[in-house]
Amino acid sequence: MCFLLVQCSHRSKPEKTVYPKQAEQTVKTRQVRILDKIPLYIQEVKNLTIFAGDSEPEYLIKLIPEQTFGKTGEPYLTTIRRCVVDDKGRVIIKNTDSNYKHTLYVYNTDGSYHIQLGRQGRGPGEYGFISRLYAKAGKVFVLDNTGQRLNEYSTKDYSFERSTLIEQWSIRNDPAVQGLHFGGIIPRNDGNYIASFFEQVSDTGRLIFKNLLMDSNGNKLDFEPLLFPSGLKVRVSKSMRPSGVLLFMGITTTALSDKDTLYSVWTRDFLIKKYDAKGVYQSAIYYPIEGLPFDLDASAKSNPFSPSAYDIKKAFDDMDKELPETNPVVASVKSSM
Repeated sequence: MCFLLVQCSHRSKPEKTVYPKQAEQTVKTRQVRILDKIPLYIQEVKNLTIFAGDSEPEYLIKLIPEQTFGKTGEPYLTTIRRCVVDDKGRVIIKNTDSNYKHTLYVYNTDGSYHIQLGRQGRGPGEYGFISRLYAKAGKVFVLDNTGQRLNEYSTKDYSFERSTLIEQWSIRNDPAVQGLHFGGIIPRNDGNYIASFFEQVSDTGRLIFKNLLMDSNGNKLDFEPLLFPSGLKVRVSKSMRPSGVLLFMGITTTALSDKDTLYSVWTRDFLIKKYDAKGVYQSAIYYPIEGLPFDLDASAKSNPFSPSAYDIKKAFDDMDKELPETNPVVASVKSSM
């Protein structure tokens, strides 16, 4: 399930705030019943709006196909891993072939192929394994894990502009994140970046991400540090399968609005938090819904980089932890301006 966060001028209102006076007592009884089913840690969230689980939707959402990309001609698309739309309205697609080789293709608004963005390699403007892809303010940002660098391209002609090495960002030496691992970045419309760093909490295995604000040269800026839990990491010592982060245990996914407002979602709960451009918490909404039943075998097979189901089960037994009964309710969050 992919949750699309849409900003619009008309806000739908939760049922709990719009009942007529004559139904006040019924509403209070219903709210108590709803709160009984909501975890305490969610009830303690400040400025929280709760939508009733059985409330009727105010809008009907229908997905309407608008354009087809890569249907005819070259290049041939194998597996589309991600796509973004730039300021020209063109669609940039990250394609992965059978050998997990990444290539970026740019398509026009009419669906026709336009140009390839960069290419595989270690030279200027080239990339290997792409972990992040963004298009903001006339630029395309490619986070190259292989080269441990951030590449920037212009949407005027999709030419390469510059590359910065992650290890040379001065924010890496800031006491707040010194010794932590680099997690990723999100470019903002004001030319700055949200940079994330993570550490693993030894007693729980949970990864904790710390998010800071930095400028285009890698310097730390004034920003309220944000801490987000994300995934559970297990290590496999005697198996040929890799260690990995178990996404079915929940991650925090984030998105930025056109005004650089940050939204975060803890995927195991439909809980969306809002932060302003300075990183200060504003409000949250919650919808009490559960995910589909969890199947360990299916989850392990769906991710080629995941440990085997046997190794995951053994790791949970060693940690004296229980596997979840349900899948996450949200896969990702995206902003639509």
